Amino acid sequence: MGDPRGIGPEVIHKALKHKSLLREGRFIVIGDKKFLGRLHPSVGVVDVPYKTAGEGSLGFLDKAIYLIKDGSADALVTAPLSKEEVSRCSKNFVGHTEYLARAFGVTDFDMMFIAHHVRLSIVTRHVPLKEVPKLITTKAVFNSISLMARTLKDRFKIRDPKIAVLGLNPHAGEGGLLGHEDAKFILPAIRQARAQGINAKGPLPADTFFAFHGSHCHSRGSGNPYDGIKRPNCFESERGFYDGVIAMYHDQGLAPLKGLYMKELVNFTAGLPFVRTSPAHGTAFDIAGKNKADPSSMLAALNLACQLA
Repeated sequence: MGDPRGIGPEVIHKALKHKSLLREGRFIVIGDKKFLGRLHPSVGVVDVPYKTAGEGSLGFLDKAIYLIKDGSADALVTAPLSKEEVSRCSKNFVGHTEYLARAFGVTDFDMMFIAHHVRLSIVTRHVPLKEVPKLITTKAVFNSISLMARTLKDRFKIRDPKIAVLGLNPHAGEGGLLGHEDAKFILPAIRQARAQGINAKGPLPADTFFAFHGSHCHSRGSGNPYDGIKRPNCFESERGFYDGVIAMYHDQGLAPLKGLYMKELVNFTAGLPFVRTSPAHGTAFDIAGKNKADPSSMLAALNLACQLA
């Protein structure tokens, strides 16, 4: 349920009113029953006691982890929580993604954001902008490309995924004039991926990459003109047709995606041994309890979890 003071309870309640969703699976809500209102009789609720919002948010998550490990659940959808609140009772907490990876002993994982036919991962995730350049290493970029390729094949059933890799600096470094990371670290990672049979391209300038053409390639019968493979699940940008995108840092990828697809955007954790999704918005304390929250992103997260599990 996430933070009980946020919009998590409201968007869960609204999303679980959709009969078409309820036909897709069996749902168990973990949280505080009194915040959820009346749910469909088929929806189970697990009440978890807590004293503070942060303790509750973490307690709900720990119970969900138990149910996944126990085999009682196949997928996990997390509502937003406050990292600040949770960090007061768990000092090393930086977010759902890292906490879940640690709980399941996973070291190779990524945040993947999905909307329509755009799938985007971020190399450096939640770190201060000033820390980003030193974290852009050939190993880190290659790992993101490799995990994206495996996830697209295994979870999304795309036979030969084509992956775009964005540059770090303006114009992907402009031949070294605007930074050396693109040529020194990102390009070798792409070459390493291609040597292993991964269809990766870049580094591509991020400022023009999200300039979409008039129609997405999933609506074109001709498929991908670059390799002749029909791609009903990719998208068309200014830079071509791609099944996945690797961004170097948080805002580089998420600013354009949230601007384009905020209501439908879903966060998917690649690399976990189970399906985990979440809406791409936060707790929105300012509108919590006012019946103003839009459940679209939560509904998309629930639908995607059902599809992939």
